[in-house]
Amino acid sequence: MHSIRNLASASLVTLAAAAGATVVSAAPASATSVTTVKAVETDFHIALSKSSRSFKPGKYTFVAENKGQTTHALMITGPGIKMAMTKNIQPGQSAKLTVTFKKGAYDIYCPVPGHKALGMNVNLSVGGATTAAKTSAGSGGEG
Repeated sequence: MHSIRNLASASLVTLAAAAGATVVSAAPASATSVTTVKAVETDFHIALSKSSRSFKPGKYTFVAENKGQTTHALMITGPGIKMAMTKNIQPGQSAKLTVTFKKGAYDIYCPVPGHKALGMNVNLSVGGATTAAKTSAGSGGEG
C-alpha cells in the first residue's frame, strides 16, 4: 500500500515541476509595464491625462474617448512608429492604441481630414528630445 502512495506522490511532484517550469518561462513576458494615458477628443481639441512634458521612453496605452459631436480617431507618429491609429470613434465611444515611445518628438492627432488643422494636435517630446534645445535662448551676440 505504501508503494502506491509513493508512486502517486512522485507523479504529483513530476506534474508540479512541469507546471512550475511553464510558469517560470512565462513570467518575463508580464514584466513589461504599460502606462495608460486618457486622450479625450472633443470638437476640435485633444486633452491628455498626462502632461506632454512628462513622457519618458516606454510602452503606453492611449484610451481615446470621443466626447465630441462628430467622428474622430487617434493617430500617433514619431521615431519607430508607423501608422499607429485607432479605428474611427463615434461620439460617446472609445478605442485603445498601444505604442512604444523612444527618445524623440511625437505627434498625436486626429487623422480625420481637416481635424488636425482645426486644433486636434498634440506634440510630445519624449526623454529630452531636440524641442528642449529650441526653447533655450542665447545671449543674442555672435562673434
